[in-house]
Amino acid sequence: MKVSLTSILYSALAIVLVSCQSKSYKISGVAEGLADGDTLFITSDMLNGTPSDTIVIQNGKFSYEGTADSTCLSMVYSAEKNEINAAFIKEPGQITISLSEVPGGSRVGGTPCNDEWQRLNDSVMTIGKEINRIAEHIYGKTISQEEQDKGMAQIDKLNARFANVVITTAEKNIKNEFGYFLLTYYPEELIDNATRKRLIEQLPDEMRQRPAVKQLEATISRSEKTAKGAKIADFAQAAPDGSELSIMSEVAKNRITIIDFWASWCGPCRQEMPFMIALYNEYKDSGLGIVGVSLDQDKDSWLTAIKKLELPWPQMSDLKGWDNAAAKQFNITSIPHTIVVDQKGVILERGLRGEVLKEFVAEQLK
Repeated sequence: MKVSLTSILYSALAIVLVSCQSKSYKISGVAEGLADGDTLFITSDMLNGTPSDTIVIQNGKFSYEGTADSTCLSMVYSAEKNEINAAFIKEPGQITISLSEVPGGSRVGGTPCNDEWQRLNDSVMTIGKEINRIAEHIYGKTISQEEQDKGMAQIDKLNARFANVVITTAEKNIKNEFGYFLLTYYPEELIDNATRKRLIEQLPDEMRQRPAVKQLEATISRSEKTAKGAKIADFAQAAPDGSELSIMSEVAKNRITIIDFWASWCGPCRQEMPFMIALYNEYKDSGLGIVGVSLDQDKDSWLTAIKKLELPWPQMSDLKGWDNAAAKQFNITSIPHTIVVDQKGVILERGLRGEVLKEFVAEQLK
């Protein structure tokens, strides 16, 4: 569900960049829209935002000193005014932060990684605003299927532009800490595995030995086993009625099958279901099958969503949320996500949505 600049830039995938030794850093900042005595919080927990320390505003300014045992993505923010925040990269040196009340108006710099981080943010800010505008329109209003498909196609193109900026920046900086940060920070949806393998080969030897790179190489290896052209391994999970459903038993029934990873709590997933139902109805007699794999945890929510959305195809779930065994098997990091397989379980394509998915299905079943 990566449709906003916030979710792309400040996702929960912050991976630590290991430094050779403990070094100090100092933050010097100014704060617009905050009064003397107001409190800021600092955190490196980009998933939950759990603060590690507090900072008090004095004369419109703030400062903070710490020890950078490792270099990682962090954030300083106001709990009272959510729009006042800045993501920065904790690293040794003098870090400067200017907090603004204007969304996206805060700025960071002063150290090599933070200077590059700000340049990257500046480059993608326009893209992010446009993604947000389109997302608010197609997810926040009742619109036609045609208008929704058009909006999703626009978002896909904008995300591709964003990915290109990130990859270009990573390539330019791959010999330094910032390039390493981008390589290990962003998921496969933004930096594809072929590009990540190429960038890893360009890393300095010391960086290639770091645990995060070793972990990334292992992830890429697993991904290649479920990439286009690979044959999926059978898996089984509970159907809504409690019986066990085998994916290969369903795949064998159809010329092609869409394995649709979704969840009842996923807004974009639910928004796309009318399109998926129309696609299914149009091509089911030609050999199209769909199997839903839900990343729900609450069974009642899952069953209620299936009934309310009137989903006509088989469903399965182990009710473990993001720990769903099939999601882990296929390295699913965002939903909705589709995997199209043939009758023998060979992966024909991954990640297709909207009209692109429909065109692919039509081509396969013509």
